[in-house]
Amino acid sequence: MGVIHALALQENVLKPDASVLVVFLTTWVLVWILDRVLFRPVLHILDERERRTKGYRAEARAMEAECARLRAHYDAAIKRARAEGYQQIEARRREALAWREQLLATVREQAREALERARRELAEQVQEAKPQLERDAEELAREIARHMLGRRVEEVTRTLP
Repeated sequence: MGVIHALALQENVLKPDASVLVVFLTTWVLVWILDRVLFRPVLHILDERERRTKGYRAEARAMEAECARLRAHYDAAIKRARAEGYQQIEARRREALAWREQLLATVREQAREALERARRELAEQVQEAKPQLERDAEELAREIARHMLGRRVEEVTRTLP
């Protein structure tokens, strides 16, 4: 407190006079000019930047939501397409198996018919060849008997009662 008291006793202590009013008015005018020229534009720019940033963020969130929706739609479409593809493949496989079975049945029937026809032809050939074979066997037997007996078989059969 000694310093304040010493200053109060001095004559050159600040005393309010008209210069205070000039300083006050000058400061007020300077603040008003700075407010109009500097502070308001800067605050306006900062507010505009904040508003745009919020808008861009909201737009980005909307884009993300739309992207997620489109992705889900795309995934569902891919899943449906794969399922349809698998169904088509399965249907084609069943058709191929049915066609194969039908073809095998046709080939079996044709083979059975060919075998039956071959059996009939063989039986016919046997029936046709039997009389000739019997004649040939009888001729061969006579020939063998003639060689063994030294004379013709007819002669032997005629001499027997």
